[in-house]
Amino acid sequence: MMKSVQLITAACAILLYCLLTGCVSEQKIEELQLGDTAPDFAVKDLQGKVHVLSSKKGNPVILRFFQTDCRFCKADTPAFTRFYQNNRERGLEILYVGSFYEDEKALKSFVKELNPDFPVAVDANGRLADLYGIVAYPQTLFISPDQKILAALLGGVGEAELQEILGSYL
Repeated sequence: MMKSVQLITAACAILLYCLLTGCVSEQKIEELQLGDTAPDFAVKDLQGKVHVLSSKKGNPVILRFFQTDCRFCKADTPAFTRFYQNNRERGLEILYVGSFYEDEKALKSFVKELNPDFPVAVDANGRLADLYGIVAYPQTLFISPDQKILAALLGGVGEAELQEILGSYL
């Protein structure tokens, strides 16, 4: 338990560093912090369904920014799938978001290989990554039922971290 808390603390520090030192466009985007309200968005998944964050209010949400060629993403997707299968009846929502340079063909191949039960979206032009200040992949954001950012983890994620962060909401 203590090791997980230390891991989460370290990951949050890395995320905060990335957010504070990341690329800045001409239009200044206010950096997100833990406890902030997650910015609302609408994104289309590979099946053409539109997902709107505000429509998921009342449910915990995992927002995972990933790359198809990322070894961490491939290694821990089965953990996300198991966690989702065990908790979707309790309201858990997971949305995987491919990096801005991924094409649909690569994303569909990733889905075919790993078979996640949750939606996988295309981040056309990197707008969603920009909205959340994502500068490194993979990055996982945990959003509470009241749409606050609970935690952000950079790198691979295990079932213990998923349970520790969201267990009280499920």
